[in-house]
Amino acid sequence: MNRVCPTCRFEYGGGEVFCPVDAARLVTTSQMGATPIDPEDPLIGALLAGRYEVKRRIGEGGMGLVYEGKHRDIDKPVAIKVLRNDLSRRPDVVARFRQEAKSASRIGHENIVDVSDFGETRYGSSYFVMEFLEGEDLANVLGREVTVDAQRACGIVLQCCRALGAAHAKHIVHRDIKPENIFLIERDGVKDFVKIVDFGIAKMGDIETEGQPGRKLTKTGMIFGTPEYMSPEQAAGKELDHRVDVYALGIILYECLAGRVPFVGDTFMGVLTQHLFSAPPPIVEMNPRAQVSAELELVIAKALAKAPGERYQDTAELAEAIECALDGQVSRATAMTPPTGRMIPIRDTDPVPRRRRPRWVWPVVAAATAALLWAWIGDSAKRGADASVSTINDAPTSAAPIEATTAVALEAPALEESEPVEEAPSLVNLHVATVPMGAQVLHADGSQACATTPCMLEAVRGTPLELNAKLGRRSGMTQITPIQEETVLIVLTAPKRAARKPRKVAEEPKPLRETKTTTRASDLKVPEWAR
Repeated sequence: MNRVCPTCRFEYGGGEVFCPVDAARLVTTSQMGATPIDPEDPLIGALLAGRYEVKRRIGEGGMGLVYEGKHRDIDKPVAIKVLRNDLSRRPDVVARFRQEAKSASRIGHENIVDVSDFGETRYGSSYFVMEFLEGEDLANVLGREVTVDAQRACGIVLQCCRALGAAHAKHIVHRDIKPENIFLIERDGVKDFVKIVDFGIAKMGDIETEGQPGRKLTKTGMIFGTPEYMSPEQAAGKELDHRVDVYALGIILYECLAGRVPFVGDTFMGVLTQHLFSAPPPIVEMNPRAQVSAELELVIAKALAKAPGERYQDTAELAEAIECALDGQVSRATAMTPPTGRMIPIRDTDPVPRRRRPRWVWPVVAAATAALLWAWIGDSAKRGADASVSTINDAPTSAAPIEATTAVALEAPALEESEPVEEAPSLVNLHVATVPMGAQVLHADGSQACATTPCMLEAVRGTPLELNAKLGRRSGMTQITPIQEETVLIVLTAPKRAARKPRKVAEEPKPLRETKTTTRASDLKVPEWAR
């Protein structure tokens, strides 16, 4: 009869009495009263660190296996991730596995899986212990339901924004955000409570421990991640920052609404090439039944910008944009970033109306100012002004030029006697955005308002304005009367196909009325079908 070590739970089939590892007396399986050990997986039924009992395997990934376990002393369910045996001999993989545990435990956010312990099995494989989650990942939801409605999808992504924002604040970039790593549970009666898992390829800052420089586990040029969710710079092997996670969240939001990711291909490089050079197709083309607002589609378009500088600069901006879109509004960050990546400043108050001055006023004002300055300097000298006065007038102070300038001021016509100057019309700034972005905007007369959207243009306050946007075969138009600074959103639509002309239904010949003239056969209307 096989015997089991009560400490490490390893099973022995020989005549051993004591465990050669723990020196504990072996007992039978029935005496243990625990989960029987699986001969194909010696970890099942084993006891790790003398307190974690391994019950069953619940998942596996590229780097490790995940088991359901239980803390023997406090009877608490746990999940245990164990590094694969074949990878345990690679120092770089072991270091990355340790970094995954450190990353998750270092963040300490409710929407990120909590890691509580780290150790090594008797076989030399590293493992870490984390909270046990009951639910399903977003990939399972999409596999079953294909799409997720906008309200639910935005709620999930908003939680991801908060979680990743906390990670980024600790200089940790996930780099592999995808539906499989977004786990949904029910907590305190709230469904779809997010737990982000698998920080296996997370990028940590240069500081691993307090005061000690960290060792980078990746180099520029190395590509890590899942191709369907990689940012362009990630696909190109460039230096990365937290904005790769913003891009991945944009992909996930797109997938939830469209029912598929924007870029698919038969090869790894085929998908990466599309991330680098192709624009994502409109969601309604992928899913004609998608209920997605123009504001939300604009948010997704910006999150998926090719250049990092054109995206939302952090997850807080993305979260604000999503919340505004749910309210039917466009956030400031969404409207303010043009394709060049330059930020257009926006004022919190209404702009001060500009007034155009006649050109002759400026020399007069300058001359008068010089005369007053000269008089003030002279008066200060008489009163024994200190050296600070001389610092104001560092240039040579010849009397003749000043007197000549003063004469010009005196000879200039008085402002009261000048002809009244028409005030320039009050202008307001309009931030123009289109869905999709990159459209040309024209005025009603055909003149160009801006070359590409998003853009900013000046309009006359209170004057009706018509803007026509065009991008390829798509076009859109809006009419507004600007009163204050605002964002103008134009939705571009493709031209409708010309409807086919309905076939003429054969009409029965009308009965001939009796007339004085004789009806000829050629006068009868021959039905279409009879010809």
